Amino acid sequence: MKKNKLTKLIIGIIVAVLVIAAAILITSFVRSHKTETLVQQQNYVASKLLELGDYEQGRILAAQCEQMKENDISRQLLVLAAGFQSDYETGIRYAEGYLAKKSDARLSEAKGVLEEFLTSEAALEESTYYEQYEQLKTSTREKLLGLLLQVQNSIDVKKNSANIQAMLDMMSSQSISSETLVELEKDNSMLSQKVQAVYAIQTGDFTKALDKATEAFNSNKTFENRALLANIIAKQGAYLDDQNSKIAKLREELYELQNKLNELNVKYQETASEAEKLKLTNQMEGLENQIQTKKDTIESEPVRRAINFIETTTPVTERDTVAYKIELAQLYYQAKEDEKAKELLVEVIKETDDDTIEPTAMLMEDFVTFYQMKNGQIDKPAYFDMENITIDIIWNRITELLNFVDNGYYYYGAGDNFYQFMLDVLDALYNGLIIREIDATDFPVVRVTVNVAMELEEKLKKSNFSIMEMNSPISDFQILDEAEIEKDEEMSVVLVVDRSGSMSGSPLEDTKKAVANFVKSVEDDIRIGLVAFDDRAEVVAPISDNRTPILQGINSIYDGGGTSIYLGLQQAGIELEGESGKKIVILLSDGADGDASRIDAVLEDLKRKNIYVYTIGFGGADTEYLSYIATSCGGKFIQADSSEVLGEIYSAIGEYMVNDYIIQFTVVMDPDNYSRVVNVSVDVNDAFAEREYHVGVPYEDIENETGETPLADYFWQIGGSWMGETP
Repeated sequence: MKKNKLTKLIIGIIVAVLVIAAAILITSFVRSHKTETLVQQQNYVASKLLELGDYEQGRILAAQCEQMKENDISRQLLVLAAGFQSDYETGIRYAEGYLAKKSDARLSEAKGVLEEFLTSEAALEESTYYEQYEQLKTSTREKLLGLLLQVQNSIDVKKNSANIQAMLDMMSSQSISSETLVELEKDNSMLSQKVQAVYAIQTGDFTKALDKATEAFNSNKTFENRALLANIIAKQGAYLDDQNSKIAKLREELYELQNKLNELNVKYQETASEAEKLKLTNQMEGLENQIQTKKDTIESEPVRRAINFIETTTPVTERDTVAYKIELAQLYYQAKEDEKAKELLVEVIKETDDDTIEPTAMLMEDFVTFYQMKNGQIDKPAYFDMENITIDIIWNRITELLNFVDNGYYYYGAGDNFYQFMLDVLDALYNGLIIREIDATDFPVVRVTVNVAMELEEKLKKSNFSIMEMNSPISDFQILDEAEIEKDEEMSVVLVVDRSGSMSGSPLEDTKKAVANFVKSVEDDIRIGLVAFDDRAEVVAPISDNRTPILQGINSIYDGGGTSIYLGLQQAGIELEGESGKKIVILLSDGADGDASRIDAVLEDLKRKNIYVYTIGFGGADTEYLSYIATSCGGKFIQADSSEVLGEIYSAIGEYMVNDYIIQFTVVMDPDNYSRVVNVSVDVNDAFAEREYHVGVPYEDIENETGETPLADYFWQIGGSWMGETP
């Protein structure tokens, strides 16, 4: 009897397990089928947008499809979209990345069309270039259109339907007819719900946006739908909750506090007693603090709910994606948890590489590369066509790909926002640590001089640094003390100030105050000079230990004339030429150089004299140009939001100037290689810097060797250290 009961129990358990397994399989199949249907629909709409000439919208939609589920059609559309936008190099790079993972005849053909364009363009005759170029462009687009039609025909969806046309109208226009809206309301497809949600956001109807985004997520729990719903809740949740919610209660409390504040204000106006006024003032300040705290709570409550939603509903398998990390980072940023947001962004930036084919990761790689290029840290990559792509366009693609929601202001160029936060993180990573110079004259012993361009609470130690040399970690290194090295501790600084016409008024007056404070605050043993420039350069005060001439001279500067930055730098170089020890220029400008063609020769001269250059830009300053100057000369560019903060910036640079560290190590990996790379990182703001260096002879000399025994073969002797017999 007991045996029969046990048998029945086992059978029951087996049946239950099979039923659960079957349910999971069925659910998984249904979900997969829904996702596949959505991908097919969205790919078709993306292809139609490309056909209609709405290339950017089609490109974003195809990227969202690929982010949702890796598929051949999306990849083909992304490469074709790049071609239609004359972004040929990027299209080729994307195609190469996809083809490295999987062969695709149509993708190979598209890549061939783009490569053929570039080859043909390079062979055009100069005399008839523009006419031939337009013909070539037209021919290329015809080939791309032919491939696009092939892609469309391979997509298995119902075509030419009224709802598809309605979605196209909605996605390609900010103003649509009531008939289109009615048509879409009748369409319960997942794509229609998502399109309606996005359109509702664009038109400010957040109640409808929330309803449609919820429907889309309930229909198919893709990360794209999850992010869309979370972003709406985070940005507008405080205004979408019903009256019984926690937020409604917080609003009631806020209303009561504001009424109390108004009552106290009335009493303050009516009383004549100074003692009573002081008492009321203290009470009002306390209430104002409570009101602000309550407002912050109301704003942050929906964001925290959105964070919880993303973290609890995203499967473990999707949490390593760049899309997930960036989405979560911007939510944490909205919640004012900057450190958590930064941690996620640093992880993304450091892990992004050329091997990934995740759309968000590829865009993030482009964004970081473009940032480095704009800041003069790397040369322009071959695949960047400056006429067809900007850092704003790349960022806009990321925000649309992840369905970020704004509150009526742009994500870029609008002050305190996530875009600026992203740039600040990049600045801390790539500009927080500067490799000044690498001394390999005692090779295999190498000395790397680094500058920590950050405010430090205390002197850094060895434990704060990490060294990688030739991709191999170096643990046996030391931070040299000043007493251990023969290095002159003297320092000379030339302040170069823009006095052009655009500096008139507050900018110049604020600059004078900032310079005066800097001169008064730096160490007495630092020698300082002052140069002013407009369309010519003038030595206002020669380099000296005496501060008086500078303090008098700065007040005599007047505005007027053009902006010749190169002349100001050139004059500073002349002034510093006879100085010993560390030589530094701090350049300030609010405009663009009147003759940028001469800057490279000036920078080469400054580098030859071992002069470091810090640059400050505000107003209409050419930030890319000033970044290039600073990076070329081992310094740092700092953007000032206004002239009012110049005092803080000059003070910060004063700290940066003395934050030099000399790291010494012995090469252990591949010592016979004369062309080497060293990477230094510091645990302050996760900053890191990488630099290539060459042992023996300058790399330019090696490149110029033609048909001769390379001098690099003898770098043991030329470098100054004997390591064995001459090869």
